[in-house]
Amino acid sequence: MLVIFDCDGVLVDSEILSAQVFSESLAQQYGIHVSPHYSLESYRGKSVADCISMITDELTEKLNWHDVSQAERDERGRAFWRYVQLQTLVACENRLFPVEGVEAVLQTLQVNKIPFCVASNGKHEKMAVTLVKTNLLHYVEGHVFSFEDVTRGKPAPDLFLHAAKTMGVPAAQAIVVEDSLTGVIAAKAAGMRALAYCPPEADGHANSLTEKMRDLGAEVFTHMNQLTSLIVNAQA
Repeated sequence: MLVIFDCDGVLVDSEILSAQVFSESLAQQYGIHVSPHYSLESYRGKSVADCISMITDELTEKLNWHDVSQAERDERGRAFWRYVQLQTLVACENRLFPVEGVEAVLQTLQVNKIPFCVASNGKHEKMAVTLVKTNLLHYVEGHVFSFEDVTRGKPAPDLFLHAAKTMGVPAAQAIVVEDSLTGVIAAKAAGMRALAYCPPEADGHANSLTEKMRDLGAEVFTHMNQLTSLIVNAQA
């Protein structure tokens, strides 16, 4: 058995923080005002390339860049995304914490000698910051995989298949813990069991992704204290 954790939103509580930075950056750079919730729902779990393409299209429409060459639009989109990533790293240094309850899960897996790793659509550079800041790196050091390691990131299965192969575990024996539709799609495409972390929204309402996760064939859980039994029982 192998447990593959996504990073943002599963190990580190960075999703809403990243969404806040994204929204703040849009307002500061271009005077475009969108809610962090919109940013989170639109960009969560997407690859860097997909995010750059999406924000380039969005800026083109909102700022009427249609008379600008595609090459210039693409460069503007990349420049904005680089700015967002830099601001996100700064925010992570000051405002980032582990997802509640996840460290206890990692400790239990260690005690039960169940191998685990991280596979994320984020860059190694970013994970190096977030995992150190949250004191989680020592659990997964040497077993951290990024979209940078494969040709295609999620929703393609390549990253999860690469992680399983490197860890020496058949794909069919791997469990993926995800919080995004993109990640669950990738897990199912890899032939892996998908566990979808869908905590309640900030206002207490049910997570908006819950039913979509189930439709994709994922098993949904709402708190990290439920995850250990889902994993350990599968080993029994």
